[in-house]
Amino acid sequence: MARAPRSNDDIGVRVRMHRERAGKPQAVIAGLAGISEDYLGQIERGRKTPSACVIQALAAALGVPAGDLLGDTVEQHPVAVTGGGDRLALALLSGGGDPTDVTDLVTRIESAWAIWQNSGKRYSELLPVLPGLIRDIEATRRHCRFTPQHRQVAVVATELYGLLRTVTRRVGRSDLSYLVADRGVRAAEDADDPIRLAAARWNFGHTLLMSGEYDAALELVLDAEATVVAEAGSTPAAVAMTGALELVAAMAEARSGRLWEARDRLNDVHPVAVRVRSVGNVGHTMFGTLNVGLHSIAVELQAGDAIEALRIAEQLDTSECPSIERRFTFALDLARAYELRRQETGTLLHLLNAEQIAPEDLHYNPTAHDMVRHLVQGTRSPTRMQAARLAGRLGIPV
Repeated sequence: MARAPRSNDDIGVRVRMHRERAGKPQAVIAGLAGISEDYLGQIERGRKTPSACVIQALAAALGVPAGDLLGDTVEQHPVAVTGGGDRLALALLSGGGDPTDVTDLVTRIESAWAIWQNSGKRYSELLPVLPGLIRDIEATRRHCRFTPQHRQVAVVATELYGLLRTVTRRVGRSDLSYLVADRGVRAAEDADDPIRLAAARWNFGHTLLMSGEYDAALELVLDAEATVVAEAGSTPAAVAMTGALELVAAMAEARSGRLWEARDRLNDVHPVAVRVRSVGNVGHTMFGTLNVGLHSIAVELQAGDAIEALRIAEQLDTSECPSIERRFTFALDLARAYELRRQETGTLLHLLNAEQIAPEDLHYNPTAHDMVRHLVQGTRSPTRMQAARLAGRLGIPV
């Protein structure tokens, strides 16, 4: 299967296009921008994501607005999420559906997860199919309750509720997040699988973080770490799962104001991520060195240390990350770091990058909306004009 175009590739394509239009070789543009020719080559091939400062320097060297390199226009996609949360609630609470072959359910839930983690249009692609999937999985669980298949169906239900936990939060239905996180834990218990139970408790930990119950989240995930090691041993999957749980613990510490404890946890878990690099996406947690880095950035942003957040970001390479969700998070965190430094151009450039990666995510992200509003109210007219256009695309009243 061909690899989908990546945002890094898009930036590189635009840089190369403007350079070739100007009729200038890489060595000239690199010299004018104050970077090496090799670095420019990596940018043009999509191997490196340039910082906001480098983008500005390249734009000056090429004689184009900086927004042109990131793409100040995005194709308008219909976003079919209006009422999506209500339809999920109805499906979760009203029953219905038909008992379905387990193999078919597995295929459908795998497809749903692939859309959620890898599609820039995940809301419009996924939300229309989720209600039917919920009803069919629940109907199949009822039908197979006292049959040998009940554990297989419970496994599929665990996958479903893990997905629904993050979906419901993103569409503004945090009330449903508790419901689906709890159902996920119950399904994992029925599946009698320690890794899936740990993943379900990881999901519940995120729900507690979202509601400000930081100490409860910390207690939950630390208990889950001990349990998964006791029941699954030190298998690579179990170790990766403890690492993912430790990231939740680090965020609980940070949001409670215990920033050094959070940093210590992240320092300790980084070698774990290196050790289990080849394990894969255990429990859909995306645990790995990149995720540890993203959590480190989040902790520094929590501490208000934008310089350290940007230093960490400079060491991360997202060009080969298969998860659009993670690359979107990275772009948004960079925008937040530049906002903390009151650098409006850097904030705007990374918001535009986030829009290129996943326009629907930006459309429904309240943090991004706040940043766009601040830019529109800013004092720099070029930034304000571009921010106003972005606000218009996102439907933000300003």
